[in-house]
Formats: sequence, structure tokens, C-alpha cells
Amino acid sequence: MSDSNNLFLPLHVLIQQPIIKDKEAMNETTDHAINQPIQQADFEKLTTMVSAEFQVEEALMERNVPTYYLKQPQETKQSFLRMLKNLKAMDLIAVLRKIDGRIVLKIIPKPPTKPSNILVNWILFFATIATTFVTGYILSLGLVEAGAMSNPLIGGATFTIAILVVLGTHEMGHKLTADRRRIEATPPYFIPGPPPLFGILGIGTFGAVIMQKSLPPNKDALFDVGSSGPIVGFILAVIVSMVGLLFSPIFPITGTEEGFLPPPLIFLIFSIAVVHLPPNYYILLHPVAFAGWVGMVVTMLNLLPAGMLDGGHVARSLVGGKPRTILTALSILLLIVEGFWPMAFLVLFMSTYRHPGPLDDVSSLSTSRKLLAIVLIAIFVLCSFPLSQIF
Repeated sequence: MSDSNNLFLPLHVLIQQPIIKDKEAMNETTDHAINQPIQQADFEKLTTMVSAEFQVEEALMERNVPTYYLKQPQETKQSFLRMLKNLKAMDLIAVLRKIDGRIVLKIIPKPPTKPSNILVNWILFFATIATTFVTGYILSLGLVEAGAMSNPLIGGATFTIAILVVLGTHEMGHKLTADRRRIEATPPYFIPGPPPLFGILGIGTFGAVIMQKSLPPNKDALFDVGSSGPIVGFILAVIVSMVGLLFSPIFPITGTEEGFLPPPLIFLIFSIAVVHLPPNYYILLHPVAFAGWVGMVVTMLNLLPAGMLDGGHVARSLVGGKPRTILTALSILLLIVEGFWPMAFLVLFMSTYRHPGPLDDVSSLSTSRKLLAIVLIAIFVLCSFPLSQIF
């Protein structure tokens, strides 16, 4: 096996199109509204709707945007969701922020969204099938040489199925959750990548992305969308890994091997519980097992609490700006320590863009989701490389 430092890894990124950022950007939301001014009669109708859901302290038009300062304290989560539902028929959305200690509600026209061209999704999908098949075929040659596989075509086909199931399940977790929470999002875009050639352990794909065309209604929805992909992807990666390891032969270490992939913690557990690996032996991964390994590493990378990664969405729903800055810095440091230099630069680049957050950035995250964050941390640890395997 090749060394992990020469590994092209896939990435799942749930990309949000920023509409609202924070205090400074709250005024930026009015730019679209200035071009589509709301009439006085509509303002009075909206004021009646807002007053039916919230205790309003002050109502006014700011730069043609209906703006409401709300009394504190009061329940906002369910009221805001009902407000969004009522505004949908009028092609409007609401934005709730806390600015200078005051709760501010603004109502603006719903930004237009560009329809997706599903043909692009299918072209990329079939291209990824081709590149992952070539990858699986090449990976199987070592097993054929070792007498553990008769036909590398089987390895190519099983790797393609396994890797697309793991990566596709991850993305569909995001997509289905987004649909359930009424968040507009594109189907997954699979990204073909290089096979393992020229000393680089390519895996035939750079993963997949989903373009999110509207913001989540609140922190609960943001958490759900960010966490759903890693959870279901991890479950499938565990199943694929266990099946693949059962078909992976073991050999004694002779010292002539070119290098080994660093195993995630859960792979070390599987090597004891599933393979019963004796000391001074190594596992020659079956392509299906390698797909599971990729799924584990992808899950770990995407749970990093930074940028537009899945963990970044979860962190945005849990903590404020300064703690997230610290978590981003720790994420970059971890990537450097574990040898993922390209990913470290990518996270650094993503951190220069402020996370837009949900439409309702005032209501708190539910307690059940805070507890679920502990499960996500456990998944992250299980999918991470023990430092003893790196140095």
C-alpha cells in the first residue's frame, strides 16, 4: 500500500449561499429589498402578521425593509417558523438577529434561485463510476498477485459500488434532511478524480457536494442538515468496512513493504474484533475495505468544526464567533499534524468566509441536539488516526 501522505481524499461540502451574515451584513439584506420596495399597505399587513406572532416594541421601514424590534424575553422559535410559513405565499422571508442587545426581525423578498441542471449531475455521476472502477481495478491487482482474488474486474466493480454507496449515502443524508426541513438544495454533484497512478494513491473521486440554495430556518435545522450526512455515512462506512475486512487477506510483515495506510481508531478495533490480526501481520485491504477506510477518513475530515464542513455547520449552531475561531484553528493544526496539508489550506481558505447561519439566529438549539453533538464527537474520535500511528 502507498503512504497516506500521497493520498487524494474526497470531500463532502454542503455549500450555503450567504444571504445573512451578522451585524454588519444585516444591512446588506436590504440591498435586494431596495430594488423591490414594499408598499405601505403591505407594510401594514405585515405588521399585523408580525404582531400576531411576536410582542413588538417598535415597527418601522428601514431602507424599504419592514423592520421590527421585539420585546424581550419572549418565545421566538415556533413563532418564527409560523411566520415563515405565512410569508411563503407572499414570496417573502424573515430574518431574525440579535444586534446591540436588541432582537431585530426584518422581512425581505425571497432571493431568486437558479434551477439546477440535472444533466450535469448525471454526467458527473457516470464519470465518477468510470474513474472509481479504474481505481478498484488497479487496487485489485495486488490481491490478484497475492492469490487472494481471481479477477480484478470484480474488484473494480465492488469498489465502485462500495465507494458510491458510502459517499452517496452521506450526501443523501444531507439532501433528504434539507428537503424535510424545507431547505432548497441541489441533488449531489459527484466529482471524478484520478486513479492511483504515478505514486499518488488517488481513489477515483474527490467526493461530492450539495449546493444549498436557501438558508435553514433556525439552528435546529442547521444542526440537522450538518449532522445527518456524517451519521448515516459513518453507519454505512462501518458496514462496508466490516464486510471488506472479511475478504481482506493478512500477511506477515517482512520489512519489504512500501508503506501502510494509517488506520483510523475504529479500524484498529475491527482488526482485533473482526480480523483477529496477530502481531507482526498486516492486512492487505480488499477494495471494499478500502472504500470503508475512505468513508471513515471522509467522515473525520468533514466533522472538523470549521468553515462550510459538516462540523462547521454543527459548530455554527452550537457556539458563537470566538469559540468557532478557536475550533477552526485547532482543526487546521490537527490537519497539519496528521499530514493533510492540502485539506489544511482548504479549511484555512474557507475560514476567510463568514458562515451565514440560519434565518433565525436568536432561538437556541434544542437540548436533544446538544446531546447528539456528543455522539458526533465520538464518531469523530473513532474515525481519527491515533497519533501513535502517525509518528
